[in-house]
Amino acid sequence: MRPARRVEGPALSGSAPGPVRRLGPGDGELLRDVRLAALLEAPHAFASTHERERDDTAEQWEARVGRFAWFAVDRHGLVAGATSFDGLPDRRDLISMWVHPSLRGRGAAGELIGAVREWAVADGAREITLWVVDGNDPAARAYTRAGFAPTGRRQRLPSNPAVEEELWLLRLGERDREWAGPVQA
Repeated sequence: MRPARRVEGPALSGSAPGPVRRLGPGDGELLRDVRLAALLEAPHAFASTHERERDDTAEQWEARVGRFAWFAVDRHGLVAGATSFDGLPDRRDLISMWVHPSLRGRGAAGELIGAVREWAVADGAREITLWVVDGNDPAARAYTRAGFAPTGRRQRLPSNPAVEEELWLLRLGERDREWAGPVQA
């Protein structure tokens, strides 16, 4: 296993245990390390698997950095914002959220959600959606605190069809557009 390298970059906002920053070119290795750690630690929470992603090349990981708006708290938390997978122009999706167990309950989830929220507002979104796996009560509590609500729309988890997940929605209003500053790269 490679030694952890210190992640530097501009902070977005708040006081998470380490600055939240947007990943950019050259962060493919960081994305790989944190994503694979997430898939190992919480395999029940994701639509993909460690086995599916572990052999991806450095070039594939680097390409992923540019495909979504990825945000990280050092090597201990990760989230991505994406244009709507449903093709809706005013919607953004929050995907691949994970916080290392050592940071849970310390505000990191709220900071990561806030980073995606700021990015989505700056990108012109009016709402953000995400999927919550049944039984992931800590995630549901974090999303509820951030203003998300379950929609009742359900589907089977692609990585484990025996498990279901529910779509959650956050409607962004004028207040969001007023307080959102520029998202730093």
